[in-house]
Amino acid sequence: MWWSSTDSFSSSGIEADIDGYSDWTYETCSTDSMIIPYEVYLIYFGAEERAIEHLLERRRGKKRWFGREHHKGKERLHKSVKNRKFIQKIIKSNEPLSKNATKRISESTKDDLKLNVFYSLYKKNRWRSADHVSLLKAIPENLNAEVVEKNTLETCGYGNPAISTFAVHSKRMNKNKKPGKFEIRSATSSGKGQDYSNFLPATREFSKKANAKSVISRGEKKELESQPMVSYNVYKTHPNQEVVGKQMFKSKAKSKSKRRRGKEKIYIEDYEYEEDYEEEEDQLEEVIWQRHEIVLDMSQFPIRKREKQMKRNKKKDISSGIVVEELHPEPGYTNLLNIQEYLRKEGYTFENFDVTFHNQTDNFERQIDEIREEKKLKIKDLRPHQYLIDVSEWCRIDGEMKDGETISVIVITHLKKNNYNFIINSTIAQNPSKRGSEALIKRISHALTLKEAISKITSEILTSRKIVETMKMSTLYYGRKTFPELLKDPEEWENQMVNMKWPNQHYHATWANSEELSQIGEKLEWNDLCLMVKKENWMKTGYTSNDKCGVCSQEKRSHDLFLMENESKIKCSECLREEFYRELRAKRIPIDLQTDTADELEYLPTFIPLTVINLYIRMVSETIYKDLGATGDFVKCPSCKSAVFFETIPDSDEKKTQNRSCPCGYSWCKHCDRVPHWPMKCEDLIEWEEKWLLRYAMKNAQGSGTETLLQVTCSCEKQIYNVLLPEEFIECPQCKTNVNMNTMRTVWKHYYYPFDPILRKLIKKGYYVIGEEYKNSPYVPRATVYTDIVKIPGIRASVVEICASARDIRFDENFRNRAVNREHILIRKNIMEKEVVENLFGTSVYLVENVTAWMYMTNQYDRNMKILLEIMMENRVMLSKAMEGENSEFIRECLKKLKKNIDKVVSSVEKKILDAPSSV
Repeated sequence: MWWSSTDSFSSSGIEADIDGYSDWTYETCSTDSMIIPYEVYLIYFGAEERAIEHLLERRRGKKRWFGREHHKGKERLHKSVKNRKFIQKIIKSNEPLSKNATKRISESTKDDLKLNVFYSLYKKNRWRSADHVSLLKAIPENLNAEVVEKNTLETCGYGNPAISTFAVHSKRMNKNKKPGKFEIRSATSSGKGQDYSNFLPATREFSKKANAKSVISRGEKKELESQPMVSYNVYKTHPNQEVVGKQMFKSKAKSKSKRRRGKEKIYIEDYEYEEDYEEEEDQLEEVIWQRHEIVLDMSQFPIRKREKQMKRNKKKDISSGIVVEELHPEPGYTNLLNIQEYLRKEGYTFENFDVTFHNQTDNFERQIDEIREEKKLKIKDLRPHQYLIDVSEWCRIDGEMKDGETISVIVITHLKKNNYNFIINSTIAQNPSKRGSEALIKRISHALTLKEAISKITSEILTSRKIVETMKMSTLYYGRKTFPELLKDPEEWENQMVNMKWPNQHYHATWANSEELSQIGEKLEWNDLCLMVKKENWMKTGYTSNDKCGVCSQEKRSHDLFLMENESKIKCSECLREEFYRELRAKRIPIDLQTDTADELEYLPTFIPLTVINLYIRMVSETIYKDLGATGDFVKCPSCKSAVFFETIPDSDEKKTQNRSCPCGYSWCKHCDRVPHWPMKCEDLIEWEEKWLLRYAMKNAQGSGTETLLQVTCSCEKQIYNVLLPEEFIECPQCKTNVNMNTMRTVWKHYYYPFDPILRKLIKKGYYVIGEEYKNSPYVPRATVYTDIVKIPGIRASVVEICASARDIRFDENFRNRAVNREHILIRKNIMEKEVVENLFGTSVYLVENVTAWMYMTNQYDRNMKILLEIMMENRVMLSKAMEGENSEFIRECLKKLKKNIDKVVSSVEKKILDAPSSV
């Protein structure tokens, strides 16, 4: 501060009054001006100005001696990570593991976690299965496993990773235990954390226990140490709040003299008004003033009565280490339907979003009239400016079999100007990488009309439908993952082979099986079932405006609200969905939501997935059928999605009760949903296919090697073929690509394959000079499966020869098409009366393969049965030759002989099955 020299005062007076400034004198300042310290100014201009300055002083929070936080950076870090929890799966091994071994170990675990990847526990409900019992239970019994709980801050780069472990739960291999039982050994730390090595069995935590030496013997110890271990690292905050929640980032208390108090902590919550603290009354008032500013949000503290009750009912089986929940079902809620599991299994798409069209100029009602002109689209009026459009016909390729049920619907609501609300409801699953409305909004927002937008949406659904069908085929062939798991994998969507010729794509075709040995159901029209389910209500639909829901009190838009029948309350779509699910789980059907609508069934697609609605319609229809006196059940055909009703047949007719067929031509086993396999039982079929499919692949494989069977999915994405290794060259039957097995590169014969598509055209036309580039193009198939021939179970050579010949004829689609076309020609010429050839041809080869396999699996070889099968095949060949001519008498005679042979084989098998129990 600058000070004027015109004011005079005694320098000696200054020296007398200033404490600590005795060396300062007036002579040290210049005559024109002098600089006086601020402390000197405060002494001479007294308490009045200091009081004014104290009033203008900015409030700075708590005083230093009340424990003010010094490290705000640490506090912010703690607040940002205290609610984060991660999980990471790794594999530990004392010896280096190969990629194949690591892959096998990773795939054997029953979880959706990849190796060395951090996953959030708050996504996809992973927190439900993140406890150590569930994680260790997912590990196979032949692997060691552990769950290591660490501090979350380690992942953020803060703290000491070496001492961040505060719990280890391990499961060790024990050959003496019964299958399915295991023991969990847990070690915990009550402090901030310890080094991981302190939790190992050889250290103090385990060695102090009385039975530590009896856990593993010396001989088993080395064996266990060499075994790989699956380790789950769970990063979360320490369960002790005093360690992580408060003390880690709390500053140390200081006294008024700024000296640290050793090992003394002051908590404001425990501060009391006593006589010793009267001098600090101002500071207490300041703290109380700050507390009044705090607002308590009760919504952040939900009361979970159900979870507390479940925790009380949990009992732990010490012998197995598995937590068992004792749930007592409420009356009327037995055998609940798991709707979420059903949706995951079947797949669905439900998207609700708003979109603004930038280029539309036509009126909304005119565009709806234009859509009405499309014969394949069905439009229903729901509310003013809201329409439901059934686009199932646009979601299938022309010429394909018509779907039996509703596949996809789109609900369009006009909000204002060019702003619309879209609801896409489909039974077809959506690509996981494109899930959500953002990508779809970008694609349709520039459409000129609503019809163009609908066309783009249906093209996406049609593409997803073809991929989903391919996924189902790949699960039957590869068996790597289940169908629900594939629906969640974006990589599988990108790598699907839509045009692939699968070896098992005709397994369920009726012409490859038999109508004679199956129960053919009654296919019902979907519209008739919907009419049965609809509520007879002729009143008009009640409309409402934007308002709050009368149940959840949430602000909703008009098209999300429904008036109730008593007109005293309105409900939103979310509350109605919960009520519908609650009734459907308990199977209290039909369901009446009591909404003031003309037809509730038409409004359900606006808030219920179409997959659940179709299930509900089949359930109600089955109930109505049974109330009318029918005995049987409704089944959805896996091929055409139709509702098929099968009447109850006496168990004495085993061949009819085991195999089922839809009128569309799809057949399956009633008990296991697999390919029809009468007279084999379901468990015999599983054991048979484990041996037979590999042996059949060897029968038709290329090469003459004796070491390895190689199953190749070609890079052309159209063919799967087999090779017996070692072999020098292989060739794809579809694209004719030749591959050198020693170098795994394409050879010169098909030189254009390695190049880009543009260069391939030039090569085909002869405009490109062939060089040596083909040697540098590797052959990268889509999938390869290597199987040691020594490990393939053996089957008698005569059985393999008979079954392989029958299967080659059974799935020969070209022969089947020629025979059917020839039969139609003979029928038009009145040489044949009705279509019987397809069924007789399919039944004959079906019996040859399955009866031969049945005799082999049950050790009931019968020479007479073998002779009957040979005679049946001879008559089959005779019939095929007779159909080449036009002699009606000869063709009729061959048909009678083949039919007689089939009946004789079936009766002989049934008799042998009945006599089998008595002979045991």
